[in-house]
Amino acid sequence: MTIAELAEYNLFSCLEKSHLLDVADESKIWFAQLNLQDCLENELPDAGQIADYLFSEIELPEIQLFLLLIERNRIESWSGNSKTVGFQELVEIKNNNVYQKNQQATLKMRGCVWKNMLDTETLQEIITQNHDAPLEAVAKNRQCVIINPEQALSLEVLNIPKPWGHEGWYTGVEKRGVVKVADEYGKTELPYALSLFKKQLLADSSETLILLKTLNPVADDVLGDLYYEMHEKKWEVYVVTEIDQTAWPSGTGIIKAGLHPEKIKDYQEIHGSKWVEILLKNFRETIGEYEKIRRQIDDSTEDIPNELHEQELKLRQKASNFVGDCQVKVGDIISFPVFQMHSLRHGIKVIEFQTPHFERLILMFAQKVLTQNHWDTDAALNKMLPVVYEPPELECLHKSSGLLIERFVDFPQFTADRICLEPETILEDQLDGKYHLLITISGQASIIPKSGSPVKLNREEALFLPVGVGSYQLESTGEIPLICLKAIPK
Repeated sequence: MTIAELAEYNLFSCLEKSHLLDVADESKIWFAQLNLQDCLENELPDAGQIADYLFSEIELPEIQLFLLLIERNRIESWSGNSKTVGFQELVEIKNNNVYQKNQQATLKMRGCVWKNMLDTETLQEIITQNHDAPLEAVAKNRQCVIINPEQALSLEVLNIPKPWGHEGWYTGVEKRGVVKVADEYGKTELPYALSLFKKQLLADSSETLILLKTLNPVADDVLGDLYYEMHEKKWEVYVVTEIDQTAWPSGTGIIKAGLHPEKIKDYQEIHGSKWVEILLKNFRETIGEYEKIRRQIDDSTEDIPNELHEQELKLRQKASNFVGDCQVKVGDIISFPVFQMHSLRHGIKVIEFQTPHFERLILMFAQKVLTQNHWDTDAALNKMLPVVYEPPELECLHKSSGLLIERFVDFPQFTADRICLEPETILEDQLDGKYHLLITISGQASIIPKSGSPVKLNREEALFLPVGVGSYQLESTGEIPLICLKAIPK
C-alpha cells in the first residue's frame, strides 16, 4: 500500500496521543495512540502498514523506539456472533540508527495484540517501568505472543473431541474452537496474530490458512471408524503416522476409498456399458436397507436384541463391500480430491492437510450421526467419481546425500512436500512470497530464519513461517533422520 493510499484514510484525525515518554536514563521512546474503533478491521490497513506510515510522517526527534497503540473492533465471523469485539494492538518500531530515521534498512518492527483491553495510563506505566524491553513487558502483562514478521510462529495443538476419537488442530478457526500461537510470554488466537502484520505475514494469501490437523481414531472397530463421506469443495491428504497393532496386528491397516475393483469387474461383466448406472443403483438400495436398521437402533430407548445387531452387521458389511480397501502402513500417503468417496478407519492415525472448507456429504455411518439428522446418500452417489481409488504418485523434487524432497500432492489450492534429512544435514529454503506450514513426523528439527531466532521442533510440533521470514534453514538435529512435512499455498 502506497503512502498516497494510506493518506486517504486520514489516520491523523484518529490520533489521540503522540508524545515522548518520560523514562529513566537516556531511553528515548515515542508513544502514539490511534483510536480506530469506529471502523471495522477489514476496512483499514493492517497495524504494520499504519505504524510504518505514521512513523515516516510524524515529525519525530531522535528516538530509539516508536510505540503505536491501536484500538479497534472486529467481528469474529468464525464464532457465529455478529457483535463486534474490541481489541488492542501495540506495534514497536526499533530505530537502530537514531540519527538517520528514514533509513528503512535500520528499522525492525514487532508487535502484540490482545482482547482484554488495558487503559492507556496503565499501559504507559508498564512501558516506562520497563523501558529497556517495553514490548516484552506488555506481552507478559497481557499474556500474549510477540509477533515478529521475520520469525516463525509456534502453533499450539487444540484437541477437538469427535464420536470416533479426536482431532488435533494446528490451524483450525471456527465455532468449535480457535487455534492459538504460543511463545514464552503467552498465547494469541491465530486470526488476531495473522491480522497484526497481515501483509508481511501472508502477502496475498488468505487469512484462512491451509488446514493442518491430526486425526486420531480410537482402536475399537466401528467406534473408531469415520463417516463414509465425499466432498464437493474440500481437497485433503492423509499421511499415516501410527497404526494401532491391537486393531491391526500385522501393522497394515485399511482405509476405505473409491469403488471396490471386484465390484466394478463383476458389474462390467454382467451389465456391460450400463454397469455404472446399475452398480450405483444397487449401492444406493443397499445403503438404504442398512440405514433403516441403523436408525431403528439409534432411535431405540430399549435394549437392542441380538438379532437386530446381527442384521445390522450383515447389512453394514454388504454396503461396505461396494467400497475399495486401500492398504496402508506407517508413512503411506493417501489423498482425496473432490468427489472421491472415503472413510478413515479405527486405529489409523494420520496428519492431514486440507483446503479450508467445512462441507461433506455423508453416504453412511456405523454410528448415530450427531451433526445432522440425515444421510446424504443420494446427493453423494449422484456426484461421486465411479472409479477405483488410486493413491498419489510421489514426485521427487530433490535427492542428494542426506536429503530427499518429495512432492506428494499438487492440489489446485496448495502443494505439500515430504522432506527427509539425515542427522546434521541442513536444507536451505526460500519462501518466495508464500507462507510455509511445517510439521515433523519423526526426528528433531531446528528452523533458523534469516533474521529471526532459531526454533526447535519435536515430533508432531508445527510452525507457521511468515512471508517476511524470506529464507530459512531446516536442520536435522536429532539422533534419527528428520521427516518433515511442508505445505505451501498457491
